[in-house]
Amino acid sequence: MEPALTKKLFNVGFVEIGVGERRSFGLDDLKRYPLFTPDFIEFLRRATPEERHAELVFSIVVTARKRRPLRSFAGTAEGQEGATGPA
Repeated sequence: MEPALTKKLFNVGFVEIGVGERRSFGLDDLKRYPLFTPDFIEFLRRATPEERHAELVFSIVVTARKRRPLRSFAGTAEGQEGATGPA
């Protein structure tokens, strides 16, 4: 997942992309968040295989910086032909 995410971020103009903490959440973890109703948690419990209950979803912390456009002497933006990013 992370390589695809970092490539997409680069493609829309982000640089210095760093993937920090990656954490899994299970059904018991999701109960603590008011976003998920008890009915929805119970639905997930029935709809997913039991071996997935401990790691059902993941959160990923990503940091990045928006690339500034290059300026010519006339003050107009130029392309960034030399920019490279994730493969």
